Amino acid sequence: MSAPSPHEPGPAARRILVTGAAGFVGGHVLPLLAGAAARAGDCVAGIGRGRSPRLPEGVTYAAIDLLDEAALGGFVARFQPTAILHLAGLASVADSASGPGQTWRVNVDGLMNLVAAVEAVPGCTFFFVSSGEVYGSAFLAGHALSEAVEPLPRNTYARSKWVGEQLLRDLLPRIGVKLVVLRPFNHIGPGQDERFVVASFAGQIARIEAGLVPPCLEVGNLSSYRDFLDVADVANAYADLIGRADSLADGSVFNISSGQPRTIASVLEDLRARARVPFEIRIAPERVRPTEIPLAAGDAGRLHAATGWQPRVSWDAALTRVLDDARARLADARAAR
Repeated sequence: MSAPSPHEPGPAARRILVTGAAGFVGGHVLPLLAGAAARAGDCVAGIGRGRSPRLPEGVTYAAIDLLDEAALGGFVARFQPTAILHLAGLASVADSASGPGQTWRVNVDGLMNLVAAVEAVPGCTFFFVSSGEVYGSAFLAGHALSEAVEPLPRNTYARSKWVGEQLLRDLLPRIGVKLVVLRPFNHIGPGQDERFVVASFAGQIARIEAGLVPPCLEVGNLSSYRDFLDVADVANAYADLIGRADSLADGSVFNISSGQPRTIASVLEDLRARARVPFEIRIAPERVRPTEIPLAAGDAGRLHAATGWQPRVSWDAALTRVLDDARARLADARAAR
């Protein structure tokens, strides 16, 4: 689908472009942006590598790969965004370890292509979705980290995100584009795939409940502490910041985190309590990361001060949503056969 005319919403309207719109987080943030846009007379568009997802009313979508420089540049030039939420990229730490070349191509070459396209829209605000993973070895301090801590990334995915932050700090000022860096920590919710730990647990439980596999759930390192949020809270943080784009300082960095780390073992036990059948647990060596950090948590005080944001979805509700989604997706897949 082609981009709407830049003049449709009116000269003072905001024009928000979401990359990676067909992905996990995109499916949760687009409805928030679309609702706000409808009230304000703004315009929202999404691009992604996949086919058009189910879109909220008023949102347009184009299937564009960030590595297709010509298509990307043409779309941005036509749409003329005033704000860009850059979600697109490879997001799995495990996948980055097995395919580092592709991680660098997508997360850095794709980003460079987007920067080149953004030269056509000076004055816009670029919201770069980095990751709490960039802190890496700094987590060895053993407490929740603020944005003042210097990142020390430990894996390919985290390094690609940290390099992305540095590239944007060098390049965007030269073209008159404001940068806001977002560092979300672990987030869970409906639609997440099983490369991620909580979705993996939920998917395995759903298959065990359905009698499709033996009652044995495979896990990795259960002793690590991680900082989890429901994806709805992360999407709200993104939408809140985009709504305040004009007031944010260039180069701002915001952690998006609960500040309340919990062990993977406790997450599994909380899911086990919701399971409909009993099961055993088996540690699978291939699921254990070689560069495991004992505790990774973020301090989101700066985000709260800027927007009033705080997590709203309870842990109980977040886990229930994940497990219900895993069951529903399994049922849908079986019905489609």
